[in-house]
Amino acid sequence: MKKITYQRLYNITLYYLGRYESTTDKVRQMLCRRVQKSKLAGDEVPDEVNVWIDKVVLSMQDLGYIDNRRYLENTYRRLRLQGKSLRFIFGKLSADGIEADMLQSFMDEQNASSEELDIESARRLVCKKKIGYLRPKDKQKEMYQKDLATLARAGFSFDVAKKALSGEEN
Repeated sequence: MKKITYQRLYNITLYYLGRYESTTDKVRQMLCRRVQKSKLAGDEVPDEVNVWIDKVVLSMQDLGYIDNRRYLENTYRRLRLQGKSLRFIFGKLSADGIEADMLQSFMDEQNASSEELDIESARRLVCKKKIGYLRPKDKQKEMYQKDLATLARAGFSFDVAKKALSGEEN
């Protein structure tokens, strides 16, 4: 393996960010994994590597390559279009290192209740999977429990799932 230097960490980060949109926490974890991998291979790792990682992350933020707010908006939009529940989206964004206060302020900006957003996402999932009221009439009753389970696994509450499967408007 190549020796760990500041420039090497910088180049690794540029390559990674060229391929993936990311948060500061995800980039920091990626660099730490790379350093750990180098240590396990028996390479010499300088003591100031943690300082280098912080400097690389800060420089990427200054250049605009890492923007937690942009990541939040793009991921939120993508997952909503996929029919994911707000609970799922918040869990994913929290795991990716987005702070809770940033998530809360973003939701306040959306100007919609969480139930309305969840019903819309659940309907999107119902249409995508062609379940509930979109099934043939003779299969709807026998598949109802399975369709409820599908929506429950996607993170939707029972009431939201019932509304989405029936196809009723609010």
